[in-house]
Amino acid sequence: MKRLSTNFNLAIFVLFLRLWLPSTAALPIFATKKLKTFDRFEEVGDRAPVKTFTSSMFEHWSPEKSLTKATASGWNYQDTNAWANLPKSECGAKQQSPVDIQPRLSEKKAFPKFTFENYGNIDKMGLINSGSSVVYSLPKDFPKDRVPSISGGGLNDIYNFAQFHLHWGANSNKGSEHLINSKSYPAELHLVHYNTKYGTFADATTHSDGLAVLGIFLSVGPNDNAFFQPLVEQLDSVITSQLETTLTNLVSFTNLLPRQTTSFYRYSGSLTTPLCNEIVIWTVFDNPIQISEKQLAKFRKLKDNQAKSLVDNFRPAQLLNGRIKFYRSFTGCEIPQSWPFTSTPFMDAFTWTTCIINFAFSPWQ
Repeated sequence: MKRLSTNFNLAIFVLFLRLWLPSTAALPIFATKKLKTFDRFEEVGDRAPVKTFTSSMFEHWSPEKSLTKATASGWNYQDTNAWANLPKSECGAKQQSPVDIQPRLSEKKAFPKFTFENYGNIDKMGLINSGSSVVYSLPKDFPKDRVPSISGGGLNDIYNFAQFHLHWGANSNKGSEHLINSKSYPAELHLVHYNTKYGTFADATTHSDGLAVLGIFLSVGPNDNAFFQPLVEQLDSVITSQLETTLTNLVSFTNLLPRQTTSFYRYSGSLTTPLCNEIVIWTVFDNPIQISEKQLAKFRKLKDNQAKSLVDNFRPAQLLNGRIKFYRSFTGCEIPQSWPFTSTPFMDAFTWTTCIINFAFSPWQ
């Protein structure tokens, strides 16, 4: 009887705790329902392999050879609905990107923190105007043991860096591909990585978990971003489509990330340019980095494949079609929805308390 009373009191305490805690990103997050097998992003790799992609974001880039010239791809941003009609296109499929992220409808998930390896200064990066964006890649002879990579954060494997590129608008009222509560940011940076378990970048793109892309929003502030400046100061050299150059200044990968990388959204989706292959595990950080209007204006001076202004190079948000988006708060601690009805309330309380203590005494990422 005494043990039953103790458990009852503990359950009442936990219930009170759940009701008392506000629902903010600064506090532990709550799981809202049990996931169905087909909803779990960790299992996207179980689907059959898909065709090697041919996105224009990569048609100028290869880890085996230097940047090469290429012809126009036969699509544009003026009629994105027509992408689905392109030969061998997946742009009309059911798990497309980008999406409009509604935080209230996102499933809370206690992912571990990301690990960023070799995310320091990189020199002599290649830059090319692809006609639909600008693509930054590692030099041909870059040492393999220094290639940036990511792991953790709910990813099951190690992903090596491939390239990054941006999307932006004709003005600062639009530009990002992903939306938050239907709100657009002026621009969005995509850092693309491939799954090393498949050996090569090309082989990775034949699998539904082949790529992991980090989406970072860009907001506009009053001052130049010194860490972002190396990306813009040589854009005058690639004004015309297909032009390329080599960056003369170091690029700090760490400082291209938000100051807080421990809160983000996660879902399974696709490339956002034709052929829109559904091979991407998306991570979209909810904290933007800030650049100046002057820096953003440099991108708007570029020309596309038709020698027109390269602006509004973003795909509209696509339907979720039943996909679940996940959200990780910056603590990463989770209180199960089943409390206090779980058969082990004490262990749940102990696990959550330990998580909070570990978070409080560990450095933020």
